[in-house]
Amino acid sequence: MTKEKSRFAVRGAVCMLLAALMVGAAELLGEKEIIFPEITALTVGAIAAPKQSWRVSRVRMVLLILICSVIGIVIVRFSPLPKAANLVSAYAVCQVLYLLSGTSFAPMISAAALPVLMGTDTIIYPISAVTMTLLTVLAQYILERSGRYERDSFTPVPRPDGFCWISAAVRTMFAAALAVPLIYFGWGLCVAPPLLVAFTEFSNPNSGARKKPLKTVLNIVGCAACGAALRYLLCVLAGLPLTLSAILSVTASLAIMRAAKQYIPPAGALGMLPMIIPAESLLIYPLEIAAGALAFMLAALCFKRKKAPQE
Repeated sequence: MTKEKSRFAVRGAVCMLLAALMVGAAELLGEKEIIFPEITALTVGAIAAPKQSWRVSRVRMVLLILICSVIGIVIVRFSPLPKAANLVSAYAVCQVLYLLSGTSFAPMISAAALPVLMGTDTIIYPISAVTMTLLTVLAQYILERSGRYERDSFTPVPRPDGFCWISAAVRTMFAAALAVPLIYFGWGLCVAPPLLVAFTEFSNPNSGARKKPLKTVLNIVGCAACGAALRYLLCVLAGLPLTLSAILSVTASLAIMRAAKQYIPPAGALGMLPMIIPAESLLIYPLEIAAGALAFMLAALCFKRKKAPQE
């Protein structure tokens, strides 16, 4: 085994361990709200990928997850609006926070959007989200110190310009145009929170993922399909522990991304999301994710900066 493969094996094992801890605790305590699917996106982007996927410090990562997870449960508890309106509201608020955070840490969006989509209003959710994020950044720090992960110094993202604010507004309007009818007709997973994260990331004209859009969409759908199939086969049909399904889902997602040489954090979250959706939704879940991923990718490709006129 080469040195690079050895390092990846260690990092992959850490990702699986964190997933096992999270889902195992949820099963042991009987609290589904402990499962925070976006943690798999964090481990993909902050541990499994050769280099951290976002410009964000560890402190800001934890704080943003805390703020957005609290925003999510506050909206669920106190907003009288329909679910679709609440989801769009959460997305809009997070777009502002995202631009003002000085980071490119889009997974914060899912921390607010997930409880809205799933109807979660318990304090257990933000506690779990923050705890798992702390464990992720601790694991990253240990891997850096041991020489198994590339150290990345944080440089804040430049202040947002007019293009950034207009892009955020357009993203919110497009998300609303999809979310309202899809949630009304019972196809809410087409706008699953990790897809909202992916849309935000892919609409950046400098995003590498949009250079190979079909490959990116297939990567996302592959991870989602593996997660759904594993839970259905192992848990629904065979009655095996959910923790086993979660570990194998992370393993499958990492294998897909490594084979594709493309680490897409939202794809990891979509591989974990089947662990908390209703069992009757598992068979249709990959199709919903495929439809949503394709729609968001096509929309993201329309975001282009105008080139400055040559003198």
